[in-house]
Amino acid sequence: MPLIRVDDLLNHARTAGYAVGAYDAVDSNFVSAIIAGAEAARAPVIVSFAEMHFAHYDFPVLMAAAMVAARRARVPVALFFDHGTGLETARDAIRHGANGVMADVSHLPFSENVAVTRSIVAMAHAVGVTVEGEVGYVPGVAGEDAILHPGEIQLTAPAEAARFVAETGVDVLAVSIGTVHGRIRDEIKLDLDRLAAIAKAVAVPLVIHGGTGLADEQFRALIARGVTKVNYYTGLSDLASAAAAAALDPIDAGYTAGLDAVRAVVAAEVTRTCEIFGAAGRSDAAQSACRLWQEDGTLLRGN
Repeated sequence: MPLIRVDDLLNHARTAGYAVGAYDAVDSNFVSAIIAGAEAARAPVIVSFAEMHFAHYDFPVLMAAAMVAARRARVPVALFFDHGTGLETARDAIRHGANGVMADVSHLPFSENVAVTRSIVAMAHAVGVTVEGEVGYVPGVAGEDAILHPGEIQLTAPAEAARFVAETGVDVLAVSIGTVHGRIRDEIKLDLDRLAAIAKAVAVPLVIHGGTGLADEQFRALIARGVTKVNYYTGLSDLASAAAAAALDPIDAGYTAGLDAVRAVVAAEVTRTCEIFGAAGRSDAAQSACRLWQEDGTLLRGN
C-alpha cells in the first residue's frame, strides 16, 4: 500500500476510538518485523526513527529501506521522525522521506518550546508534513533510552496545552500524565482526569510516550480519553535482546538465527499491542479515510 498522511491517520483513529502504535526501528530487521506484525493484525502502523538512535545506524540508508518496505506493505504505513531536537534535523528527516516529525523541545522554557516548535511547523506544513509537539516532560527511568531523558516528570497542564496548540499550530500533541521512558520499576499511576481535561481543552489528537509496561486496561483507559498514538520501543528492545541471546547460545547457531528470532518476537509484540490499542482490523477503513502520500512531499489524493 502507499504511504498515508500521519494527521489523517490519527484523526481517523480519534474519530473511530482507537490508537495507532508508533514503533521505533533500529535496523531493517525491525522495520520488517514491525510491518509484519501490523499486517498480521490488519492494522495501520507508524514506523518511527528516533534521533537519539542515529548513533547506531545510518538514518538515510535505513529510511530508504523503510520506504521500500512501506510501499510493499499490505497495511497503511506512515514513517515518523521521533524526538527531533530542532529545525535542521527535522528538515533533514523530511528530505529523507519522513512524513511526520516530532519537535522534542519540551525541556525548554514554554516560550522557547513554542518558538522552536512553531518554526518546525512552518517548515513542515509547507510540504504537507504532520508535526507533533510536546507540553510537559516525560522522563526516563530505566533501560536503554532512560539516560537520554533525564530529570523529573512535569505533568501537562490543560490550559498550557491549549495555549501551546494555538500558538504553534501543531497537528498532534504529546502529553505527560504519568508515563516514563524506559522500563517501569513500579506500577505507573496515570492521571486520567488530567488527560480527559487536556482532551477537552485541545482539538488535536493526543500522544503518549513511554508505553512500555502499562497494563492492557491502562492502555484502554488512555484511548478512551483521547489518546490516538502510543509510542512503543523499550518493550520491543527487551524482547529482541532476550530472543537474540537465546538464539545465539550456543554461539555456533549463527548470527542469522538471532535475526530470525528478533524478527519473530518483535512482530508478535506489534500484533499483540495493535490488538490492545484497538487498531487491529482497521487497515481498510484507515486506508479509505486517509490521503495518500508520496515521498517527495506531494499528495497523491486530496489537497
